[in-house]
Amino acid sequence: MKIAFEIVAKHISEIAHVPIDNIKKESKFQDDLGIDSLKLVNLFIQLAEVTGVEFNRFLLAEDLKTVGGIYFAITKGEDNDNN
Repeated sequence: MKIAFEIVAKHISEIAHVPIDNIKKESKFQDDLGIDSLKLVNLFIQLAEVTGVEFNRFLLAEDLKTVGGIYFAITKGEDNDNN
């Protein structure tokens, strides 16, 4: 299943109360979006449920600080260009 960046951004927008247009792959969760560690864990749980990706994939992600890092963790192994 191909996961669109917009789906991930929508969930981040809901948790961070930030307009979806302000969410970019280079956005940092804490510095740019104001998402603390508790909200980040809640986001991971929500994204795991929506995408069907195992929660552990988030914990093993190389980059937990940026939206793009989490998006890459979700789409890792998919046959797409991660756009």
